[in-house]
Amino acid sequence: MALTPAAGGCGESPASSVPIQSPRPVNTEVEWDGFDPQAYVRHNYADLRSDDRELLRRTRDFFAGAKLADARCVDVGSGANLYPALTLLPFAYTIDLCEWSTSNVRWLRTQVDGYDELWDPYWQVCVEHPAYAALPDPRRRLAQVGRVCRTSVFDLPQHTWDAGTMFFVACSISADRAEAEHAVARFLRALRPGSPFAVAVMLGSAGYRVGPRFFPAVALQRAEVVAGIAAGAYDVTVHEERPRPSLRDGYLSMLLATGRTRG
Repeated sequence: MALTPAAGGCGESPASSVPIQSPRPVNTEVEWDGFDPQAYVRHNYADLRSDDRELLRRTRDFFAGAKLADARCVDVGSGANLYPALTLLPFAYTIDLCEWSTSNVRWLRTQVDGYDELWDPYWQVCVEHPAYAALPDPRRRLAQVGRVCRTSVFDLPQHTWDAGTMFFVACSISADRAEAEHAVARFLRALRPGSPFAVAVMLGSAGYRVGPRFFPAVALQRAEVVAGIAAGAYDVTVHEERPRPSLRDGYLSMLLATGRTRG
């Protein structure tokens, strides 16, 4: 079930995942409720890496220059990553953190109420810009404006939010390239015309492990990602990070795209 725009809040959806059975699973074949957010955070975000720092810095500067105020914001596929939502914090009237996995939804609710100290270095990158430094208490602010929503990227309502982020989602929700393209399109259509956005993907990803579980991915290439975003956006700027050392085996680089939606 999609979010309910008329209610101005977050919708709830029944669980629909089943165990992985096919060698190239689609999204509905993945056991997302088995995702371990604590293991994911420990591996990916316990230390602020230079590649995440650069993506965070660029996203911060983009939103700071977008002239947003009291915006209805969304972070799609939040998973166990808080820093995209932090980049929206000074400009948000609300931030809907949309996630499908029930384990990730539980984790997000604990973070919205008062996020862990490991996210403090990420906020310190944000406050290097005056627009963020003017916000004295980011934890309190997130607790005020953050709303965790259990919903799929494929069920997002159209033209609902004023600004949005979607980090490492389209590349990592199935092994089906068409689903990755559809996820990007649904995200862009969920924003109102002219809305600023930031999208990040892993390029060339062969899948990833979270604890003992393996999750699928799509080996996206730069040209196809940029073309898919440009189909629904304008003023698109692209930056690619090739981390050394890499976060894990099985991917080439990280790509960040910012721009505004066509509507």
